[in-house]
Amino acid sequence: MILRATGAAALVAVSIIALAGCFGSTPEPTPTPTAVFSSEEEAFAAAEETYRAYIDAVNARRTDPQSEPDPLAFLSGSAFESELAAQRDLDAAGLRPVGDGVVDRVDHLAAQPRTGEVELRVCINAAEVRVLDREGEDVTSPERADLTLLHVYLVPAGESLTIERSEVAEIGEC
Repeated sequence: MILRATGAAALVAVSIIALAGCFGSTPEPTPTPTAVFSSEEEAFAAAEETYRAYIDAVNARRTDPQSEPDPLAFLSGSAFESELAAQRDLDAAGLRPVGDGVVDRVDHLAAQPRTGEVELRVCINAAEVRVLDREGEDVTSPERADLTLLHVYLVPAGESLTIERSEVAEIGEC
């Protein structure tokens, strides 16, 4: 009788183990990605704040080469690469910009609150920016336009946005 009860208990244990294997453990729920921004307005506000902070950092760096934050910290992708190349070219030519650029206008073009991608059109006024040579002589081109309209693309990077790409806009005026 004990042998029969032990055999039955072993059979029940094997059945439970087999059934547990069939059903497996409860799968971990896949987290639903949360949106980077709760609205387009929030995305546009963050993008505009980022771009204006970038221009402020550029202006500060022209006055004090050790100023923080580093303007490069606001850039990623081709914007970062283009800025590095431009700095190398200016250094090689012995040129340096002085004076402040000003954000005259920011137009909100497109925002994807879920992904955090934002497009802006920005009018930059560089009337006060001059280019100096090694001797401190103003070599700013007389043909240079004081106003430039840019199409700016920003993407999320950690807890903030970075400027991924910036191109001269082909359509529109400042």
